Amino acid sequence: MNRLPRWSLTSAVLALAGIGVAGYLTVVAYDQSLLVCGLGDCSTVQNSPYAKIAGVPIALLGLLMYLALFAVSLARWRWWRQADVLTSANAGIALAGTLYSGYLTYLELFVINAICQWCVASAVLVTALFLVESWGLRQVLREEPVSDRGVGSPPRAHRRQSVL
Repeated sequence: MNRLPRWSLTSAVLALAGIGVAGYLTVVAYDQSLLVCGLGDCSTVQNSPYAKIAGVPIALLGLLMYLALFAVSLARWRWWRQADVLTSANAGIALAGTLYSGYLTYLELFVINAICQWCVASAVLVTALFLVESWGLRQVLREEPVSDRGVGSPPRAHRRQSVL
């Protein structure tokens, strides 16, 4: 596996998009005058007591998550022999982000009673990242490790066992 498949590039692009959205929301958390919202009531969501944890904007935490996802994606290209470990890390980070985004979406819908288009975009991006990384992890774990093959040997074909 000296070349990573398309799903790995897709993951990096999604992480970059997440950096853009979360970066914008982080800037807005410190300067509300920059908030642009075409759909929903972003201002209500951004000013809710749920927009910060211990004084730290949730958007900043999201930005750090997307930066970590992007960094691990880059590391996977550099150290492709550790793709299984790096993909597992990215899948775990994306799972945590997806679960937390689900909680935040619940708060928007049922507690704050307002929706922020940027928050929804971030939730969609992290969920897409989780799906891509999970699929990628499945692909990586199905492959035979490079160290288990002899030099110049082709990969072994996977045999299905019949269940009788």
